[in-house]
Amino acid sequence: MTKVLLAGCGKMGSAMLAGWLSKLNDPLSFTIVDPMISPDHPAASHPAASHPGASDSRVTILTALDDSIEAPDIIVLAMKPQMMPDALPGLAKIASADTVWLSIAAGVTMAKLKQQLGQSAAIIRTMPNTPAAIGLGVTAMIMDDQVPADVAQLAVRMMEVIGDVVMLDHEDDMDSVTGVSGSGPAYVFLMREALEEAAIAAGLTPELAAKLAAATLTGAVGLMNESDETPSQLRVNVTSPAGTTQAALDVLMADDGLPALMRRAVLAARDRSRELGK
Repeated sequence: MTKVLLAGCGKMGSAMLAGWLSKLNDPLSFTIVDPMISPDHPAASHPAASHPGASDSRVTILTALDDSIEAPDIIVLAMKPQMMPDALPGLAKIASADTVWLSIAAGVTMAKLKQQLGQSAAIIRTMPNTPAAIGLGVTAMIMDDQVPADVAQLAVRMMEVIGDVVMLDHEDDMDSVTGVSGSGPAYVFLMREALEEAAIAAGLTPELAAKLAAATLTGAVGLMNESDETPSQLRVNVTSPAGTTQAALDVLMADDGLPALMRRAVLAARDRSRELGK
């Protein structure tokens, strides 16, 4: 049985674990280590879960590393980037030479991980996003040559339970991926907020504004997913010359409008990811 240690079980770690337990057929056992994990965490009530000492459990929950942990085959680093320097030394002590490290931390490069784990450490770097919580995420992934082929294939299956997986050829692309898909859901949430606020400004009640904004975004995304036409063509289809939609798009597509703002936003997120990696 492949032993997986999940270091950090916040929102993303919890989403991954839920997918692994419910959708993966691979023989895996899990140890969760998170100092902030609560007794009522969903993992604690899973039929496979137990407290330390139950040798037949698939899930063991700990608030700190201890001597009961066997050397994991895979250590998943699901903590915030700023927590890495303090957490890695303890994790390195329980790892073996064959342990593979899978990181979801933004901005933390493979080179930076190897500085603390050693140059021979086998590392997989990923960038999932928050729709993973409902199985609709997308994860960018890159791995070094030290990762065995069977573990590489398992890692892809592990991330596929929370959505699509795209493989990168160059690690430098991860910063741009972070700016697009890693941070991207927040841009959509802000769009929903902005549309709702605009509806209220146009005279609608808050309740009606919220319903219309939510349904419009949901419907538009659904239409894009179901249609064979490009988003540009779908936009053209709904825009009558000199009509109401055209009047709105003249504002949104001005030189300082939405496309320019989106470019600035994505580049700002990319640059911040690069800063985190230094």
